[in-house]
Amino acid sequence: MNDSLLNYFNVVGVNDTFLVNHDSIICDSITQPIMIDFLQMKSSNIVPVVLTIDPIIDIITYSLIILLGLIAIIWHFMPDRFSMIFSLKLENQLSRSGGDANIKVPGTLITGVFWLNFIVSAGIFILILLQNYYPDGIVGLSSFEILGYIYLATGSLLLYRIIVIYSTSIIFQTQKMRKQQVVTSRNIFFITGVILVPVILLILYIKGSIIMYLALLAIAFLQVVRLMKIMIIGKSNTMFSTLHIILYLCTLEIVPILVLIRMISNSSGVV
Repeated sequence: MNDSLLNYFNVVGVNDTFLVNHDSIICDSITQPIMIDFLQMKSSNIVPVVLTIDPIIDIITYSLIILLGLIAIIWHFMPDRFSMIFSLKLENQLSRSGGDANIKVPGTLITGVFWLNFIVSAGIFILILLQNYYPDGIVGLSSFEILGYIYLATGSLLLYRIIVIYSTSIIFQTQKMRKQQVVTSRNIFFITGVILVPVILLILYIKGSIIMYLALLAIAFLQVVRLMKIMIIGKSNTMFSTLHIILYLCTLEIVPILVLIRMISNSSGVV
């Protein structure tokens, strides 16, 4: 070590033994060479942290934006058709023909768009619920596989509902009541789908659990309204008692859900 460096240490009051940095540089004496600990001679393994992003998030986002755009187009160019899904009135909704040429009835294309919107958004919302509240039951499954099972279960439930509703209407000759029930349920499903599209986007990018809880409350409220309307439709016919209506609702609504829950429990190993 040269004389100028020694004079510098003497000026600042450094003794023969000092610690510049305990983790990096240790010097026992100003006359001894400086040892640098952080320059390690042996090799070390550095494991980089890789941040992976689930590609399905982008697909979900693009799908929801497309659905939101279709809903906005229908709302802008056909507000009367759009308002029909928010109407729970049962009269003057079931036919295009008649004396009133201005009957507001959603067309086949619009109905198909709203059905597509409901099925897609409901499946994505169920996926988010499973990932947040039931992660152990979906271990080992990709998001695409989970969505496939969800849509399979949803399609099966809708098919079961169609079979039960149309079968009972044929047996008891209640076609008019069947149409009223179908329209009411359809409108509730469409409203649910319209609500879920912006809600899912908020959940994905804001990560707020309060939004999920509010969405669940809104869905529960809409389902209660649907069941009440079905009971009112059933009570409008004197041939059905309250017990008959309750048994019908159990067959239509509760039994398939219980069967589905039991199947999921058995497949996941939960008793």
